[in-house]
Amino acid sequence: MTPAQFGRVEELFHQALERPAAERARFLRENEHDPDIVAAAERLLACDDDAAPDPVSERLTEVAREVPLRSIGPYRLLRELGSGGMGAVFLAERDVAGRVQQVAVKLLHGIGTAHNKRRMERERAMLAGLNHPNIARHIDGGESAEGQPYLVMDYVEGPLLPQYVAQAKPSLPQRLKLYLSLCDAVQHAHQRLVLHRDIKPSNVAVRADGAPVLLDFGVGALLEEGDNPTHPPTRAFTPGYSAPEQYRGQTETMATDVFGLGALLFDLLTGQRLSTLYRGDATVPAPSASVADPALRHLLRGDLDRIVRKATATDPEQRYRTVAALMDDVSRYLQGRPISAAPDRLWYRLNKFVRRNRVAVAVSAMLAVAGSLAVWQLNNERQRALAAERAAETEAANAKASRDFLASVLAETSPEAVRGQPITIATLLTNAAARLQTDRSQSERTRLVAWLTIAEVYADINDPQPGLAAIDAAIALSPRKPQPQDLELRARALHVRGNLLLQLERLPEARAALDQAIALRERQGAPAPTLARLYSDYGSAVLHTSDFAAAQRYQQRALERLDASGQHEPELRMEIELGLARSLYYQNKIEDAARHLGMAEAIERERPARDGLAAYQLRRIAMMVRYSQHRYPQALANAEQALRLAYRVYGENSRLTADMELYTALLLDDVGRSRAALAHYQRSQAIARALKLDDAVLARDDVRMAAAYANLGDHPRAQALTDSALARMPDTPAYTMYRIIAYYTRGLSLSAQGRYPQGRADFQRSLELARGYKEDVFYGPAFVQLRHAQGLVEAHRFEDAAAALKDAEPVLQYRELEPKSVIVLRSLQAEVALSRGELAQAAQRIDEALQLAQRHYLAGTLPIATVELAAARIALRRGDPARAGELLNRAEPLLRRELRPQAPALADAARLRQELEHGPGSGAGHDASRESRRDARQDAAPARAAPAPRGAGG
Repeated sequence: MTPAQFGRVEELFHQALERPAAERARFLRENEHDPDIVAAAERLLACDDDAAPDPVSERLTEVAREVPLRSIGPYRLLRELGSGGMGAVFLAERDVAGRVQQVAVKLLHGIGTAHNKRRMERERAMLAGLNHPNIARHIDGGESAEGQPYLVMDYVEGPLLPQYVAQAKPSLPQRLKLYLSLCDAVQHAHQRLVLHRDIKPSNVAVRADGAPVLLDFGVGALLEEGDNPTHPPTRAFTPGYSAPEQYRGQTETMATDVFGLGALLFDLLTGQRLSTLYRGDATVPAPSASVADPALRHLLRGDLDRIVRKATATDPEQRYRTVAALMDDVSRYLQGRPISAAPDRLWYRLNKFVRRNRVAVAVSAMLAVAGSLAVWQLNNERQRALAAERAAETEAANAKASRDFLASVLAETSPEAVRGQPITIATLLTNAAARLQTDRSQSERTRLVAWLTIAEVYADINDPQPGLAAIDAAIALSPRKPQPQDLELRARALHVRGNLLLQLERLPEARAALDQAIALRERQGAPAPTLARLYSDYGSAVLHTSDFAAAQRYQQRALERLDASGQHEPELRMEIELGLARSLYYQNKIEDAARHLGMAEAIERERPARDGLAAYQLRRIAMMVRYSQHRYPQALANAEQALRLAYRVYGENSRLTADMELYTALLLDDVGRSRAALAHYQRSQAIARALKLDDAVLARDDVRMAAAYANLGDHPRAQALTDSALARMPDTPAYTMYRIIAYYTRGLSLSAQGRYPQGRADFQRSLELARGYKEDVFYGPAFVQLRHAQGLVEAHRFEDAAAALKDAEPVLQYRELEPKSVIVLRSLQAEVALSRGELAQAAQRIDEALQLAQRHYLAGTLPIATVELAAARIALRRGDPARAGELLNRAEPLLRRELRPQAPALADAARLRQELEHGPGSGAGHDASRESRRDARQDAAPARAAPAPRGAGG
């Protein structure tokens, strides 16, 4: 058979499986005239029917029993909408406030076994966390009178995507905008650690207003199950739209859904069904190669081909790392901007200005235009105040030298070398490098200007390694006895070198270079905007050393220079205001930080920031300030915007992108979504390694990731990360805060594993460092004593814990800035009171902790459930089973969703449930529960540590 025939067999097989067994043969005969294809599909169906249930195919081979039309709970089943191996979906209705509401009810095939019930519980918890306009909303769920689990979802009226496209015939931009809405829905799910696993056109419905809705998350999976599945994996996918790893039965990840979105995009672009052209072990064809219409082929060739091919790469590592990155490329295509999937990504953003694909006789004229456009973009990317610099004759001459060099390289590009091909920035660099290295007819000054210009572009796009090589080449060409006209170039070189070193976190070298640049500029009497930018950059360097007050002073000096000049310079002013906001934030002057952030936002409203560093910094700092104001949804929205900007503007291998992944992880961790944070930590570290950042930086970020693992109860992994990090971090002031965190995190993990005597030394070392650390009060002695008390409670040394909690009480002074530490304090005080039999005191403390947790963690997160479980235990001890049951009913589903089956918290919940249902003494009781937790430390309750994104890395 040909690949197309195999694809047709797979398509028919899956479509037939969705029908009752008695109808499958007729369906095959009516829908396929090739007897070989029909026979092959029948053989597959026969194998499927005969296969014994095994861990992989159990759900797909379960025979669907006929469900008569009836009522389930308040829902009246009207008709079957579809059926398959995973379940049957019915149109149903119910009465709500006197009105009839239509819904979709999904029934799980087979008897309501414990396994099936657990799966439906997982689906319900998973769907309940998805709240997006382009995802079919979860409404309800439960079990029928016969014990059959069911889910209730929105019924979406409207055609499926293939029918909608055939009927409405949307334009290419309309299709891509619809596609972006679907991508946003999948990204929303991924942020909540949910995979779809079966993205295909028939799982998309389109409402009357043209809004697409993604259906059937019932085959979804939780991302964290990849490393720790609670039951064997299940194949849940559609041949023809599924990733190669699904065919091979390998682990499904976010890259699996990226493939599904790429396959769906193929259908949207071509009007063809990928399932007729593709099989799991083949390469997805380019869309332009799959259409006959020359005009459409021309539209698809190039960027859209690249996007589809990257999204559907056979190797998951070669696909877009996230759905957000895929969305950004589609958005950039719609805006006529360069995409990251194009070759030579670093320079491709300039390629739009120099690319020409014409006959040789027109090349020279085209090159002149391309040259001017490329130089224009370089000047813009550099974000230099050129209008002010032109007031200085020397600066103008040097800027002109930069432009002249690049234009000359373009003008001398050989037509023979580019005939029939677009002229790319890669071509420009090849010619520039060749000339700079070998052409001695160029003066050293010309070559110096060329390398300097290239380094400035690298600095502006935050790619420090090649930028540093370029600036070192420029400095090597500097005259040993500089003339006055050479000093401006020297100052520019020192400035860009300082910024590049800052991006690499080589802080002493960065400050030294910027110090020299400031001294030179002051002697030259440089224009005010030039000096203001230098002072602002120097303030950023000082901030990275944790001297936040000094950073504020330099930013203030920059603002004073700019104000004194009478020049507005909106982009530069925005950067300075953001620098002030950031330095004030780290001094815990949140309202002052918010005031300067508001000034920056006002500038953007007047003149929106282009996609660059200022726009990125605006969203990132807004995230930090909104977090500290306890406006958590707004903080998360700002984080998402900043992360998208980072990927769109700077690409995957940029320091800014790595930083934003890190800040997003810190924020998610701190609002209670530690498991979601791990994926962002890991992506941040992957980028940092690709950028060859200093190992101390990687070690510092290992400390942050260790805290997330500790929050999730994975204490062996937290201990391993802190062991490694402490061995790699330098014992310098810039890393003191991270050493404090590392020691007390390791102490907590050791205590949670029943090794408090060993952990005690770590708590003592952390406390010694905290006593000498004055830069951030949140890592001072009181906060370390709070963590020590937590370790003592883990070790059941309650009286020692009470003494440590006395020393920790100063954290109450900061309850407005750091309420989560107060949650820990009150929870530990409740445990101590409970151990003493002081039940009223325990109830008072745990109630305060619960109120704070509900206010300062996102709803439906593990920290709230953990406090609720503790409150339920105390309520039962006080003789209030109704209150205990209410709390347990809220906490238990979240604990089951977030924790591994062997987690002590789940054992506690089970014992509590048994006591509630069968009376006191039926469970192991309070004391036995504590013994269980002492013996099974690995999954102890979350130990939250740090206020989110604080510290020198911010």
